Amino acid sequence: MKLFQKVYFGIFLLGFLALAPSQALAQKNASGKVDLDPESERKSFQVAEGFEVNLFAADPQLAKPIQICFDTDGRLWAACSSTYPQVLPGQPKEDKILVMEDTDGDGKADKTTVFADGLLIPTGLAPGDGGVYVVDSTDLVHFSDTDGDGKADRKRIILSGFGTEDTHHMVHSLRWGMDGLLYFNQAIYIHSHLETPYGPKRLGGGGVWQFRPQSLELDIVMRGLVNSWGHHFDAWGQSFTTDGAGGEGINYVIPRGYYATAVGAKRIVQGLNPGSPKHCGLEILSGRHLPDSWQQSMITNDFRGHRVCRFTLEPDGAGYVSRQQTELIKTNHPAFRPIDVRQGPDGAIYLADWFNPIIQHGEVDFRDPRRDKTHGRIWRVTAKGRPLVPRPALKKDTPIELLNHLKDPEMWTRHMARREFVERGPSAIPALNPWAQALDSSNEPLLLEALWTFQAVDQINEKLLQSLLRARDPRIRAAAVRVTAMWRKKIPAAKEAIEPLVTDPNPQVRLEAVRALGLFPSPNSAQAALKVLDLPMDRFLDYSLWQTLQELEAVWLPAFSRGELSFGRTERLIYALRSSGGGEVAKRLGELVREEKIPDETLDGAMAHLAEVGGPGELALLLSKAVANPDPRRAAIWLDRLVYSMQQRGVKPAVNPQIVLGILSKENSPLTPAGAKLAGLLKLEAARGILEKLTQTSISLETRLGALQGLEGLGGKPSVDFLARMAVEKSQPVEFRKGALKHLAGVDLNLAANLTKSAFLNQPQNSADTEEIFGYFLGRKDGINPLVASLSQGKITADAAKIGIRQAKVSGRETPTLIQALEKAGGLGKAPAPLTQPEYEALVKEVTLRGDPARGQAVFRRKDLNCLKCHALSGAGGLVGPDLTSLGASAQVDYLVDSLINPNKAIKENYHSLVVTTVDGKIFTGVKVRQNDKELVLRDAEDREVAIPAKKIEEQKNGKSLMPEGLIDSLTRGELLDLARFLSELGKPGPYGPGKASIVRRFEALEPTPQAYTVLSRMGNDAIANPAEPLLWSAVYATAQGDLLPQELPQFTQNRALEGNRLFISFVRFAFETGAKGKAGLKIHSPQGVTFWVDGKPSPMDKEGFAVLELEPGKHLVVLRIDRGGASKELRLELDDIASLPAKTRITQGK
Repeated sequence: MKLFQKVYFGIFLLGFLALAPSQALAQKNASGKVDLDPESERKSFQVAEGFEVNLFAADPQLAKPIQICFDTDGRLWAACSSTYPQVLPGQPKEDKILVMEDTDGDGKADKTTVFADGLLIPTGLAPGDGGVYVVDSTDLVHFSDTDGDGKADRKRIILSGFGTEDTHHMVHSLRWGMDGLLYFNQAIYIHSHLETPYGPKRLGGGGVWQFRPQSLELDIVMRGLVNSWGHHFDAWGQSFTTDGAGGEGINYVIPRGYYATAVGAKRIVQGLNPGSPKHCGLEILSGRHLPDSWQQSMITNDFRGHRVCRFTLEPDGAGYVSRQQTELIKTNHPAFRPIDVRQGPDGAIYLADWFNPIIQHGEVDFRDPRRDKTHGRIWRVTAKGRPLVPRPALKKDTPIELLNHLKDPEMWTRHMARREFVERGPSAIPALNPWAQALDSSNEPLLLEALWTFQAVDQINEKLLQSLLRARDPRIRAAAVRVTAMWRKKIPAAKEAIEPLVTDPNPQVRLEAVRALGLFPSPNSAQAALKVLDLPMDRFLDYSLWQTLQELEAVWLPAFSRGELSFGRTERLIYALRSSGGGEVAKRLGELVREEKIPDETLDGAMAHLAEVGGPGELALLLSKAVANPDPRRAAIWLDRLVYSMQQRGVKPAVNPQIVLGILSKENSPLTPAGAKLAGLLKLEAARGILEKLTQTSISLETRLGALQGLEGLGGKPSVDFLARMAVEKSQPVEFRKGALKHLAGVDLNLAANLTKSAFLNQPQNSADTEEIFGYFLGRKDGINPLVASLSQGKITADAAKIGIRQAKVSGRETPTLIQALEKAGGLGKAPAPLTQPEYEALVKEVTLRGDPARGQAVFRRKDLNCLKCHALSGAGGLVGPDLTSLGASAQVDYLVDSLINPNKAIKENYHSLVVTTVDGKIFTGVKVRQNDKELVLRDAEDREVAIPAKKIEEQKNGKSLMPEGLIDSLTRGELLDLARFLSELGKPGPYGPGKASIVRRFEALEPTPQAYTVLSRMGNDAIANPAEPLLWSAVYATAQGDLLPQELPQFTQNRALEGNRLFISFVRFAFETGAKGKAGLKIHSPQGVTFWVDGKPSPMDKEGFAVLELEPGKHLVVLRIDRGGASKELRLELDDIASLPAKTRITQGK
């Protein structure tokens, strides 16, 4: 039978989940298995307590709604596309803009009009200016009805030049702001180049645009995110986005901030919910129809997981902390795909349901017949037993009546009243100023609504603005700062009005003031912004200040260099210098270091920056300060930064060789490993004998490896001979021999290749060691040919050959000759024949029939597969591949199976690899993290971030998936069925669906090293919780359900002489941060056998496993001791705030 018995997935199981189908299988249309009845779909909904759902509209009234919104008449508009995801050759444009009305108020649309048709995948719309703005491919167009028949008869192209490289990343999500401007989003694969009256505007990659239709002014609000399909403003004008292909939940938009994937970013802002599933659409709730507890809740859609999600936000310093609450709707209906959400004029929540069993884009065949083209629904969610909001007749209202609607509690009504007021044009504006003057000066929220209305009609009211800059409510002061910044060209004293607010008592006001100053290009703007350091800082403020200084660098740095700019306090000066680069910065920073004027708490950061930007003199200063530092561990960190800088920048310190030789004379000093590398970089031939001596076995492995690197740096025949002897010295530990081989490859590739075959690949080796050894050659431009030549001269083990083939395939390089040589040298037979179509179909069917998800999760967690090295579940795990939290809810089983076998048919968006060749002949392969004019950062297959200096890049090209093809060796057929079944259940309601955000999922386990045993035996458990020296901890992760499994943990054995038995224990730890002084609750389910420490101190808990933690702001560490004999088989930990005094906790996720 051709069907394989085993399928090997190696360490990259799933790689990047390249979800490409078998073309023959795709001919079978599985859509008939989906129940198409809207009522059946509605009955499948699990709705939040106190709410109910009714069908507002469905096919055949509409099909495939992409975006919905309302006009000032309360009519629901929908952009619909049956063409998506790709137009067929010769296919006519058939997509539509629909207008749906509920004329009798029964909550159902009873009138539908095709307002515009003949469109090509319209991805966004916004009624306004006497018609509707629509994104139609490359253009933003305006349709209007001039003859009153309800159908558009006029089309104007407003903007043209938006990119169309990817149809689900094109400009989308149109929304009017309180300021009267039109906002719309763009995603990662789009590059837009537009001509405007104010010059060309360009955005490569993701971001949010801001547009004033009256003047055609176009700006960029923020940059980045993968597919930012969701954007809204809260009641105070703060801006938030969601990401339909990211994993950080709600994103707080700092003005002009850079977010994940932003082109040219040096720093990015993180989202508020790391590890969250991908979300599409965003609405912020308000109004009398909804309970008080739901006011300002954020509603978004986990369209992969068939859920409508709810988040609540609380202030956290200058930003926010976001908490996911119970879903508004969840279901196991496979075609429920909520992709947009809006609150309507009646206070109800309206959901656009794409209704499709297939939702993936590039990873799924565009022609898969299971892609639904004809269905779609609009659902309406209401609160039970609560009256609806009376629908306002805004079209009939007078200008004063419209303005009075700004007093209404519903954001929808206030927003639409303002829109209608704007639509009335010049005739309405005279009513605004008298109305505003008559307002109660104590009603600050209403005054803010008035200010926004002045802004929307482009009328300056400086008196009102000044009063709100002094408002009692800091949220209103923050909003007023934003308005001031937008009016900066029309208010002469705008900058002077903003500057005092840099030291406002409220951190968010300070943030807005700091970011606003970035729009005033003068040296003293930077000077003023730095005053924010005089008050407490947080991560939001730190980013904002850094970004402002970056924006202003072109003006403040020259003035500083000329001696025309002083920052006052030393802390401000240091921060400014660390935010920049260049010779003058390095010189001044060096002076501060030399004069010892840098406070100790900022000295490490200053030294790191000095290493990054310093010239020979500054680097020599750094070296001398490190040698003189009485704290050797701290000094070692400085010296490591120096070595790294020299490797990256090629700048060498002007140093007396005796200083380096002095470092090397101290064999066991923490400085010695870096000193050895430094000697090699400086080509100190006088150090050769010392370096050879430092390789002796009595010295620490770190120092020995550093000495080997130093010898590589010295080069020459003596280094070649010595490194070759060390590489084959069997009495040496393998880590040392690998190090010798690695550095030998740096000076003699041919010899290294020969020794690799004869001393490593022809005998059993740890697979991780073998992978690393192949990397020594695959990571070098000229490394393949010597290895091929060596392999032709003899045999290697079959396992080594298999590992080498796997590494060759993930390298991103063309390696056919190497693979052939490995197959021959390893005596490998031909690869198994590809599955026939009947075998493939049978395998797919068996997944559901025979696969067991519980067993599959055990396969997924096996150490030999190491899936979580590359992938995360709910944010815990590797970052090389996509988070798998919602995989099963978004991918069909046949795609899952095919992706495991054929990973390169298609690759998940944003996970394509790059292969980079440097001028010194090295090759790096990985997924791009960020790139700017200074460096390219890749995340490699080991989940490490590798920075490559831009000036060293010779070539970069697209690579393949980092999951190798044809890995047919490790899993039995049954294991494959179980694994695929587990993956197919991820994200669906049930045990493998998304869990609580408060569950701790990422831990580190203490490895039972001799050092750890020594600490435990001599000093006890408390010393593990607060060790005097670093111990070895390794990452472990909770299951999809959120359980830590003690049986998977490394264990310690303690002999108990008095009891006459042995005790088996494990230690794990997890980290979290707090944004405020307050309390958090730690709940340990099944706490028997568990004790724990918080920040090194024992912490009590009640018999139910609950403990109240009193916490200061900052980072915290919890260490748990688990008695393996008494502990439960499953431990679940939850950490959340105590409502009465929240500490605003954030659990650390990632790898």
